[in-house]
Amino acid sequence: MSKKMDPRVKRTRQLLRDALVELMDERGYEKITVQDITQRATLNRATFYLHYRDKLDLLYQSSEEILHELVGSIHPTFEEKKDFDLLPHYDQPHETFMHLFEQIALNSKLYKVYLTEKDIPYFSAGLKKIIIDFVSSGIQLMEPDDQKLTVPREMAIRFYAAAFLEVIVWWLENDMPYTPKFMATQLMRITIKGPYLDNPFQQS
Repeated sequence: MSKKMDPRVKRTRQLLRDALVELMDERGYEKITVQDITQRATLNRATFYLHYRDKLDLLYQSSEEILHELVGSIHPTFEEKKDFDLLPHYDQPHETFMHLFEQIALNSKLYKVYLTEKDIPYFSAGLKKIIIDFVSSGIQLMEPDDQKLTVPREMAIRFYAAAFLEVIVWWLENDMPYTPKFMATQLMRITIKGPYLDNPFQQS
């Protein structure tokens, strides 16, 4: 069982993380120093070094913390296929889709800086893996038999994961023009039903 973090420690780490994100947004990672971070966070350098070795350690640990929080919010993911049968016309999102967008919205500035504007590869790769696992568990629930899929399972997983990630990036780059609930509903709908009211490829 993991030890619960002291609230004071949690607040200090949050201040340092917020300062890092703000400064990266303003100047870029390479142009900021530990002194810049501590001044922005109104903390001293000694306090910084109680928690992190250097600014790179802060970057990595903050990435790990945010991604860990995201995993915790969406897992366990889908439990039963019938959960989707209870969503008529998919006008209400499954709670797992909601949790995905709500968690990203909760830390939107960090996601935007790390994922879009500055594109931190470590963070992008971590988020990609989480989404691949998320999609994989959903497809496995809906259809566990590979013989009943129209394409290889891994291809389907990668296709949807790439689409999910691109939608998230678009949402952040445009300053979240839609609510998490709207995004979750649309993503679930297009995943399950496609973008068309009437399938234009289906012969009448």
